[in-house]
Amino acid sequence: MSRRAFLGVSAGVAAAIAAGYVIKRSEINFLLEPQESTEGVLTEKWVATSCLNCPTRCAIKVRVVNGKAVKIVGNTKSTYSDGKTCPRSHIGLQVLYDPDRITSPLKRTNQQKGKDRDPGWEPIGWGEALSEIKEELEKRATTPEKVLFIQGLNTSSDEDLISRLAKAYGTANLVSEDALETGADREGKQMADGRNNSGYDLESTNYILAFGANIVESERPLARNLRMWGKIRRERPNRAKIVVIDPRYSLTAAKADEWIPLNPGTEGALAMAIANVIVSKGFYDADFINNWTSGFNNYRNLVLSDDFSPESVAEITGVSADTIRRLAREFAQSKPAIAWSGAGATNWPHGSYTSHTIYCLNALVGSIDVPGGIVYQESPPYRDMPAITGNEPGMSFHQAADLIWNNSVEMVMGFNSNLVMSVPDTSRWDEALANIPYYVHIAPSLTEMAHYADIVLPACTYLEEWAYESSPPGSGFAEAKIKQPVVEPWQDSRPIAQIIFTLANQLGGEVRNAFENIGDDPKGFVEYRTGAFVPWDTFEADGVWKGQDYRYRKYDQIFHTPSQKFEFHSVNLDKLLNVEFLGDNSEYPLKLITYHPVLDIMNGNQNYPWAQEIFLVMHGYGWANFVEMNSHTAQKLGIKDGDTVRVESEFGQIKAKARVFEGILPGVVAIASGQGHYSSGRWADGIGVNPNEIIGVDYDDESGQPSFFNTRVRVYKA
Repeated sequence: MSRRAFLGVSAGVAAAIAAGYVIKRSEINFLLEPQESTEGVLTEKWVATSCLNCPTRCAIKVRVVNGKAVKIVGNTKSTYSDGKTCPRSHIGLQVLYDPDRITSPLKRTNQQKGKDRDPGWEPIGWGEALSEIKEELEKRATTPEKVLFIQGLNTSSDEDLISRLAKAYGTANLVSEDALETGADREGKQMADGRNNSGYDLESTNYILAFGANIVESERPLARNLRMWGKIRRERPNRAKIVVIDPRYSLTAAKADEWIPLNPGTEGALAMAIANVIVSKGFYDADFINNWTSGFNNYRNLVLSDDFSPESVAEITGVSADTIRRLAREFAQSKPAIAWSGAGATNWPHGSYTSHTIYCLNALVGSIDVPGGIVYQESPPYRDMPAITGNEPGMSFHQAADLIWNNSVEMVMGFNSNLVMSVPDTSRWDEALANIPYYVHIAPSLTEMAHYADIVLPACTYLEEWAYESSPPGSGFAEAKIKQPVVEPWQDSRPIAQIIFTLANQLGGEVRNAFENIGDDPKGFVEYRTGAFVPWDTFEADGVWKGQDYRYRKYDQIFHTPSQKFEFHSVNLDKLLNVEFLGDNSEYPLKLITYHPVLDIMNGNQNYPWAQEIFLVMHGYGWANFVEMNSHTAQKLGIKDGDTVRVESEFGQIKAKARVFEGILPGVVAIASGQGHYSSGRWADGIGVNPNEIIGVDYDDESGQPSFFNTRVRVYKA
């Protein structure tokens, strides 16, 4: 706004106020309209939409001035996040205005693929790009199992369309990158209750045992966690007690009442020892156990064995027997209480068993479907899409990896995926992805995954598209959020939903039929799915719809197990006592763990200066990540804070600066994820390291989720 325009508006406003006149927004806009030129023109609006920088997908409002998005705030109509957002939401402006975004479809001219190969991108038109993709899909129409769809972490309601496209095409080969983080935890809980939509009622709890759960930094739903944390710690007379159990002093541990470091991978054994005390002392909720659980007698016999006594487990975990007994007593006597299994506890080859064991603690004290305990997330009543034939697509990450590594797929379509940066042993994936005959990359920006593409399609960001969102587990009550364009699409980018509708129409036949009468375009699809429960004008204006208040203690309905009760399984729990790592202890004496900082933007990219400059909140550093170690470990290795060191495993080596501090168990090193990019843009490439490059490949036994805390390393000065 120019000085001349500002003075003119000020004079007009002052005159109106002097006359006792109430100014309306439209009249301010009128005052801003120049008579003979466009200098100083100001148009302003707030648009209700939703964030997509992490899986929480909070309701937000965006201030748009002169057609430019300039500010993002929480939508006060959202009960789920209480009108608040987390720090990631504000990075949305730089996601939208990333100068390294793709401006048009691109075609590969260099047929040699690899991390160090220049694809030789050549701009092409949308017609040519979609025609070529259509031809590749038609080539494999009789062998659809040779096509794989990869759904990135953040694809909004496009997930429904991607899944429908795969099913209509005839392939079950669909994998979500979400399985990289939550597969084992969900599987462990599903063993107990047959559900995959349980969450924690953080707002009403009195006590939390956080097993590897970085609640206020990376655990979903982050924005809700942050708001509820404030409520239970500052806004009520009976302040909740929070105990963090983690090898590393996390941001959550820094905010908690107590940090208990333990040996990596022993969280499940600790949970069993806590159960040992609760059961032996009769602290458990007998009414809930007797009426709504199955298998308790076998479970009781197992937890009361000598293997899981506090003394035996103390030797495994490094947590004293007295501390184990105290935690058990506090947890059982502080109802309502939550035992929270986080990524730090479940990203192991036995992660699902650890998840199940921790989850059982909630059942022991009756914290299932009660205020302050476990709740089951309800979903908005979306209108069903017409049924189509075929098996529901979906597979574990382990299954998808085998398809790629065994050259069993000939074509891959990736939607907002940057898989190669997110998986263990990235060099192995470099080779496997280079061997895929045809890969289509659909995303707003070029990333490492695009390096292997034959065609790149520029997708819109979440601030330029239509979609709908549901809340992840946490509140219990259903809440839907709209996603609508706040600005025009950047250059020649198109929404993923529009790409899918267009491609389905071109493929014709059963695929085309599957996408008829469901709205016909991205906006129509959103209205079709949500119009059954919220008036469209209201949804556009408010951006949020909330269902009825959550109803607790639905024990006759919530358990989807064979027994229709909560099930205490006891299979393979011996694995909780024997933590195995990749790498010989004599050659690689240290254990490597990773973690996600709060400003690790979960869209496969990190090309955002605001996120980079305060990347490591705990350490007060940006534009980097470190090799974090205890002073005892560093002293033995002759390493000082700030030294450049190499971290080496049997799978590779990386080089970074050391960060020596007391917030980590001796014998353990930690590295933040999110850095180490080499093909993602000017503010991401060449910054920090990617710890996944030196992590070995192993999987959770039940879910097929990759394990990230399974590798031994050695560290020495570079």
